[in-house]
Amino acid sequence: RRPATTELTLLSRQDFPGADGQAATILRFAWPAQSWTDRLLGRGLRRFVAGDLIGVLPPDSAVPRFYSLASGYQDGFVEICVRKMQGGLCSGYLHGLQPGARIQAFIRPNPAFVIDSPRAPVMLIGAGTGVAPLAGFIRDNTRGAPMHLYYGVRDPGLDYYFGPEIERWLQERRLASLHTTFSRVPDGGGYVQDALHRDADRLRQLLSSGAMVRVCGSRPMAQGVAQTLDAILASLNLSVQQLKARGRYAEDIF
Repeated sequence: RRPATTELTLLSRQDFPGADGQAATILRFAWPAQSWTDRLLGRGLRRFVAGDLIGVLPPDSAVPRFYSLASGYQDGFVEICVRKMQGGLCSGYLHGLQPGARIQAFIRPNPAFVIDSPRAPVMLIGAGTGVAPLAGFIRDNTRGAPMHLYYGVRDPGLDYYFGPEIERWLQERRLASLHTTFSRVPDGGGYVQDALHRDADRLRQLLSSGAMVRVCGSRPMAQGVAQTLDAILASLNLSVQQLKARGRYAEDIF
């Protein structure tokens, strides 16, 4: 059964032309003020953390589309990164919104993927708009847990989502290290799995000491990442499947 929706208001949008014409936008929404009675009765937008999902109902559709959240309730806004899909009903609808527009949405928890007060190091691996929940984890990392981001895009001038924020979080030590690749730029480093391969020795050290892994992006990217990590982990008699079984490896794939 679908939860009741809440009306969200678009505060701002940040547009990216995207390589190969794959435009994307970062959308930031506000939700209505909730009284103590609303919270007591469970009305309005439920509390959420980065990595949870927001279900958006486009007009004239009863089928929600889900997007990973790049923000938590404590941030005071709902933020998502949406790539415009050719013929995509909801992505086209969201890309057409201007500040002040309102949408109907609800929160769906994603407990297997979210990170709750990590004590071990965290490896965050993403490509394209898949960086959104990873950015949310870093944004929330006010205690400075060791987080390491491996992030692949096509062109830093066209689709480097959350770039200025990520650079700032690195300076603020919310992010311990940043490894970027730009697949459509000469000497850009290839794909995100190439960055993992280059950092194999440190990854083995992190993973042998209990690091957690979160992967977000397309299915082919996630498969490539898993294959690369399996090759890196072989000498430790470890595998991605073992990490998944121990609750240390989770994917958000689209």
